[in-house]
Amino acid sequence: MKKLNTILAAVGALLMLSVTSANSVEFKAGVSANGMAAYANAKETLKDSNRITNEEAVLATSFASAFVEVSSEEIMGLGIGISYAPEVVDLEKETRTIQNVYGTGDSSVNDSGDQVLNGKVSDLASIYLTMPIGDTGAYVKAGYIQATLITSESLATGSKYEDIDLTGTQIGGGVEGSLGDMAFWRAEGTMQMWEDISASGSEAGASTGQKNKITAELGSVMGTVSVGMKF
Repeated sequence: MKKLNTILAAVGALLMLSVTSANSVEFKAGVSANGMAAYANAKETLKDSNRITNEEAVLATSFASAFVEVSSEEIMGLGIGISYAPEVVDLEKETRTIQNVYGTGDSSVNDSGDQVLNGKVSDLASIYLTMPIGDTGAYVKAGYIQATLITSESLATGSKYEDIDLTGTQIGGGVEGSLGDMAFWRAEGTMQMWEDISASGSEAGASTGQKNKITAELGSVMGTVSVGMKF
């Protein structure tokens, strides 16, 4: 719902800009090929044992997206746009074996077994502003980003994590050139600053009442090549 509301707000801004300055408005729409490199520093705290594990990971992925934009010459070429990618990356499946037994007798807790970690990132949406740098074809870009981390794990502790909403900001720039009268190409680079994430497991521990907890710091950079049409 949060993504839908954000996209609807952006569409409303696009329509308002087009109505208030119809004589100087330019519409653009296109598709993009994206390459992303991301970094994560994650920490997991297990219920009952309070055992903490830290992991750092780097991943590279490529994916496609689509975008629409509207800009106005009356406000120095300022443009507003939205982009969307339904699928970003399938995370690498990881299996860990743990041997954890707590307590004695009937109150003992056995969390031994395989921890299968899996998931994917999808529904990457961006709402952004662009500003041309003179008549050079270069531009700067800044905006808001959000995506969904879909978890698909099987944990020996019996706990599960809900899907996580990822939000953040991005800054960058690029260059655009013409391909005839109506078509254009574009190449850009951006940096994404994601907000730290935190998620708790579904089950409380038998001995402490605490839940599994994951926290993570995220960051990414992205290079994009696009083609589109302008109207």
